[in-house]
Amino acid sequence: MEVKFGTGLGNIRFGVDQVTLKSLIGEPNKIDTDNDGLQLLQYNKLKCTFWMDETDRLHWIQCSNPALLIQGVKIIGLEVLVAISELKSIIETPFEFEDYGTMESYSFPEQEFEIQSEYGVVTTVCFGHFWKGDEPLYPNA
Repeated sequence: MEVKFGTGLGNIRFGVDQVTLKSLIGEPNKIDTDNDGLQLLQYNKLKCTFWMDETDRLHWIQCSNPALLIQGVKIIGLEVLVAISELKSIIETPFEFEDYGTMESYSFPEQEFEIQSEYGVVTTVCFGHFWKGDEPLYPNA
């Protein structure tokens, strides 16, 4: 499971519709909705949730799978300072930090990428497609 910045996760590309996503990875274990009523497709075995936009296209992935790779580096389960150090060699732009109590967020807006940690350990990686102004850039979905 390799994160491809702006493109997707492995062979799952941002911009695919729900039918295509399901043909690639099967039926989700759970379908939820976000605050805007948009669908979130949860896959327990993958430990990933796929966020659909208002046109039913994949635009965001949240993943807690320890096998997840970012340019060959496993991030989930690392101490957050070790993960940030690893990411600095991959992502050359500074991160933005937000503290939510036990959960902390380190986002890299230019890459549409975020890591979340709890109690000092990376638990979740979130990432999405790139943008051109207000328009989503979907990679030949």
